[in-house]
Amino acid sequence: TDLDKITLSIADGTESKKCLGGITTADPIYTRGEPVGCTATIIASMYAENEIAIPEDTAGLLLSAIISDTVLFKSPTTTDRDRRTAEKLAAIAGVDINEYGMNMLKAGSSVAGMPASEIAKNDSKEFTIAGRRMLIGQISVMDTAEVMAKKAEILEAMAALNEKDGYSMTLLMVTDIIKEGTELLYTGEPKDLIGMAFKKDASGDSIYLPGVMSRKKQIVPPLTEAGKMLKA
Repeated sequence: TDLDKITLSIADGTESKKCLGGITTADPIYTRGEPVGCTATIIASMYAENEIAIPEDTAGLLLSAIISDTVLFKSPTTTDRDRRTAEKLAAIAGVDINEYGMNMLKAGSSVAGMPASEIAKNDSKEFTIAGRRMLIGQISVMDTAEVMAKKAEILEAMAALNEKDGYSMTLLMVTDIIKEGTELLYTGEPKDLIGMAFKKDASGDSIYLPGVMSRKKQIVPPLTEAGKMLKA
């Protein structure tokens, strides 16, 4: 299809000044970067631009991706375009966004039978902040109680990641979808970085951050800014 022309599509909810990184290719490639909450929003628009009808099952997949990435539009990375696109996709797929979205998030939020080692590195990404390698993971649940009941085991697994892979710190966002807040667990040093970033006492091993849902917009930027002060 005409969609095969698209070599690379990038969805980024951060400011347009952000750098895409060191992409090197032998020949020029087509790139597309737009400030939306989910790449599926861009893909759906590409169907429309090329006058290609979206099949029902594909619409369901794209809708699921938007719901997941925006946490049913609760994430600060969400844009009006994500919402409008999701509405169109839901109509094609024949589902109610809220009912389908809540059922989907509920199905994906259970940690029953999930070992602490998996929870510790769930959806994790590596960052370099203040010259230190850090691993930041996130697990989104309907109720944090089930995860927090395993807190000691999870922290032990996080510390093991630091030791095994040489991270200065490992952080885990335990995000409550319903209450829209995050319990941030952390191991390693410097804990001062956490305290400076979020203006809280970080001498323990976790802090609660109300209203925080996004790693990209609400965790990494404050840590980066605090890292600059820490280095100074």
